[in-house]
Amino acid sequence: MTSEDKLLSIFKKRASGSLSWTALVDDNTLNLLPDHLRANYGIDFYKHIGCDIILLNGWNTPFAFKSPQLKWSEDVRQESHQENQKTVIQWFTRYGNLTGIYGKGGHPVKYPVDSIEAVKIYTKMWEQAYFIPHDDSQTYRTLKKLVGSSGVITRFWGPSTIPRLLEMDMGTTNFYYLLHDYPDEMKNLIRTMHNVEKQAFKILAQHLCPCIMLVENTSTYYISPKIYEEFNMPHQYEFVQEVKKAGKTAILHMCGHIRNLLPLIKKTECDGIHALTPPPTGDTPWELALDILGEDTIIISALDPSIFILSNIEEIPATLDRMITPRLRKANFVLGVFADGISVEPERFYAVAKWFEKNNQ
Repeated sequence: MTSEDKLLSIFKKRASGSLSWTALVDDNTLNLLPDHLRANYGIDFYKHIGCDIILLNGWNTPFAFKSPQLKWSEDVRQESHQENQKTVIQWFTRYGNLTGIYGKGGHPVKYPVDSIEAVKIYTKMWEQAYFIPHDDSQTYRTLKKLVGSSGVITRFWGPSTIPRLLEMDMGTTNFYYLLHDYPDEMKNLIRTMHNVEKQAFKILAQHLCPCIMLVENTSTYYISPKIYEEFNMPHQYEFVQEVKKAGKTAILHMCGHIRNLLPLIKKTECDGIHALTPPPTGDTPWELALDILGEDTIIISALDPSIFILSNIEEIPATLDRMITPRLRKANFVLGVFADGISVEPERFYAVAKWFEKNNQ
């Protein structure tokens, strides 16, 4: 059975009985490798260590999916420029202007929607916004040729309305203050944005990838169960229904603290969770997710950094012996070892690879 066959079986909730693991690296880790393992943007390294590749879009490659694309109306003019090593983006509209400032990695330094006046401008912008599809078939074929039978390509898109406002457009402080002080205006903005994003869900469902992941970064560190239940959960439910109706696998990327959200996440009817992280970095043991979401739930886990990155390498196999229980071995479970934006010595990946080679014999 190839890695592609194994992962497609898991995505269809038909675990093969063979243990699965996937890895993710970028140039921070690739730069530690010999030249012959740096080729093809990390994909050659994945093949070298023998993991099952789950490529999130064209991760770390120059090949990017474009569909769906958000378009503003002709009344909105967007401009950007560099200022003191920061990116300044401005939106000019007939209702008023917005300004956002972004630092390294695109992280907001000043959120564009930070007042009730800005909420009203942004609502008007979204009232006329729309999503358009693109033909991603050539990009998909290029990525599939790189990966071959060593894995699958997934569409990794998002976030939806609430995480977008919290992470990118408003920030947590502005969001919660404005929601408290101006609930009608904020709920109108949320409703308007989501109605447009439903177009994106329909387009995503028709993508060539067999699995569509909604990148939510959900965490009770910044989304309360009440807010999640009122807004975020129903939005995710609609995403899931569109994707499943098209015969695709619908997975939610939730890399934060979600233990107290699990009963609500179950209501989304999602097929699974990507980057489910146990303590101490996260707060959700993998088997607890199965207890609440159901035994056939797809779990693409995240091996906690305290184990994968900070522990002695010699401790990794014993930890995997303890954590990957007989129940998980039978489940639709993929162990994820991720090095996103950090340098991780290759020996740590080799330790995981040797454990899986031994346990899959």
